[in-house]
Amino acid sequence: MIRDPAQPRSTLPRLLGCWLFLGVVAFVIAVLFYRYLLQDGDFDVYWAATFRYLHGLQVHVAESNLFTYPTFAALLLMPLYPLGYTTAKVLFFLANVVVLAGALQVCHNQLLAPGRERFVVITLSLIFAVRSILAVFNNQQTDILIFGLIVFGLACFPVRSFKGVGLMAVAAGLKANPLFMFLLPVLTGRWRSAAVFVTVLAGLVMMPDAFKYAVTGTFLASEFSVPGAVLPKNGVVPLGQFKAVPASDEVFGYLKEHYRVTLSASPSKIHWWHDRHSKYAKKNQSLYRILASRLDRSVPSNYVLLGLCVFFGLLLIPLTRRCRGQLFVLGMLYYTAFILIGPQSSKPHFIGFYALLVFCWQDAVLARSVTKLAALAVLSSLMGLKFSVQLLPDGALAQDSIGLAGLGIWLYSYCLLMSGRAMLGESATEP
Repeated sequence: MIRDPAQPRSTLPRLLGCWLFLGVVAFVIAVLFYRYLLQDGDFDVYWAATFRYLHGLQVHVAESNLFTYPTFAALLLMPLYPLGYTTAKVLFFLANVVVLAGALQVCHNQLLAPGRERFVVITLSLIFAVRSILAVFNNQQTDILIFGLIVFGLACFPVRSFKGVGLMAVAAGLKANPLFMFLLPVLTGRWRSAAVFVTVLAGLVMMPDAFKYAVTGTFLASEFSVPGAVLPKNGVVPLGQFKAVPASDEVFGYLKEHYRVTLSASPSKIHWWHDRHSKYAKKNQSLYRILASRLDRSVPSNYVLLGLCVFFGLLLIPLTRRCRGQLFVLGMLYYTAFILIGPQSSKPHFIGFYALLVFCWQDAVLARSVTKLAALAVLSSLMGLKFSVQLLPDGALAQDSIGLAGLGIWLYSYCLLMSGRAMLGESATEP
């Protein structure tokens, strides 16, 4: 039987493909949800910090699970706190799923040109970013929320710069990784936007102290228990013990408390980035760790960190002058620069490289360059595929592979954008 050309094609294959895709997505989310509930992670740290803050206790306490994030992050779960631990944990997971889906869609709209290659680029980028995405869910960190805030902020920035920098300032308030975003309005000459960024960030930093005197209630016990998971392990639900230390009554007590724990360079204690040989140094996932562990103590830690900041800052000045019309990918280079620098950067933080993976892979696929495809395959595999690192011999290269591969992708993106030959989606350039 010959089909009438005027008769529409059957929609059955499309429907089957759509349902298959939705089924795969639902299955992946279900697996993530199971692992998320089973795994202990930073959600418990946020939960404990919120508990302590609401009871007027010290938030940054040296314990088995040290809370070293900015104090504003202790307020993250406050709207969910009345709902209880289990409900809050489930809602936190769902929020991460929704934000991740939205952020990925914005990246695709901002960066990808139309065509059949679009789906190839998305598939490759997801393959090499899945390790970071899974690490965020496994560790229950805020990097997906931060990634989403940066992506949404950059998408708004060309038209609604105040809203854009406000979202980016909230991301910087949750964790230090996006601090370089302040340079974006500065180097593009948007001084009012830069002032908004500083004002919002300063407000978030001081907010816990401003709210401190509105907090009432006491907590007399020396410690309390927070469930480490919803699902039992070997028939036992693990518990995390958190000390209840009274907060200081001095002005800006929480701010000083955070400074002493995370930023103080006291010679008698090791703080934040100053510990060059902690458990994090076994896998040097940031350029600070790579350099600091090689220089040992011949160069002070603060100088190593400052030197890296100056180096990347100087690299971004000429790029910004040349490519200020391509703010989205330019902004992602700002974001990932500080991820590379970050003293405590780990696999979850590298989710910020997803946009650069899309940017680079699109260029290589459209160019059909064997050299570019091979180079990107090596760099992306070392950063995003665990088994590829295991193929390397034990030693410095294997230890530093994630940070060095991330640097390679960053430099590839930098050179590609600087050359002016990159193909982008229509919304990637400033109107």
